[in-house]
Amino acid sequence: MRIACAQYALRDGDPEANRERSASAILEASAAGADLVVLPELANSGCDLSHEQAFGLAEEAGDSCGPTVRAWREAAEEHGIFVVGGLLEREGDLLYNSAVVVGPNFFGRYRKTHLWDGEKLLYEAGRELPVFETPLGRVGVLICYDAWFSEAARTLALRGADLLCIPSNAPDDWVPEERRRGGLTMLNVHAISHANANRIFVACANRVEDGYQGRSCIVDPTGGVLAFGGPAGEALIHADIDTGRSRREKRLTECSHSFGDRNPDVYDEASAFGR
Repeated sequence: MRIACAQYALRDGDPEANRERSASAILEASAAGADLVVLPELANSGCDLSHEQAFGLAEEAGDSCGPTVRAWREAAEEHGIFVVGGLLEREGDLLYNSAVVVGPNFFGRYRKTHLWDGEKLLYEAGRELPVFETPLGRVGVLICYDAWFSEAARTLALRGADLLCIPSNAPDDWVPEERRRGGLTMLNVHAISHANANRIFVACANRVEDGYQGRSCIVDPTGGVLAFGGPAGEALIHADIDTGRSRREKRLTECSHSFGDRNPDVYDEASAFGR
């Protein structure tokens, strides 16, 4: 399959402009032969919002979905592509920073489980790490700051994810420019680490411009970067991947296995530390 990541600017508080931009990204990905495209975090709304703005912009997901998910489903059906995109979601009086997986059908929704900074004042944290069964393979989803938590990526991999998609709005990561190497951001470093440690594919689509880092990436199960977006300017990156590798390549050597060598007996105390 061919996977694409759409790196573009969002307009905070302008859902119509954001829907139009996401529709053009889906069309561009389809024209490039992509089977699946990843869009940025909060692709319907942007993220610099007051609570009042956020509540007014949030949409329902699921069977009674709002205009953005409907538009993505229609585009997916028309162009024969699957979409993973970030969504400001509302359920009753609660707001969530979510992402949906859609094709001709609605495959499911993931709610961000690790909230960054002021997000804690706006959103409820998600409580599940689902893996979505699609015709293209088993897809896990994290959102931006989630990628800083190796436990989340490992959980999805252990649950059978072949591909990890990460819609993001990652700004400055506070690494001094003179100490960076190879133009990599911490989002890239975490993507590479998750791919290598879990032997799965990872695809990050990051917002760009207005202080956001860009540098979207697609990484293979060795940790090798297959495609990389620049730090400035909108771009569509894509790569051909074989999701079967995520199942076949868990064994590193005759005696070493990325999951078989885990030692859970020593992890319990460490995983509870700091609670």
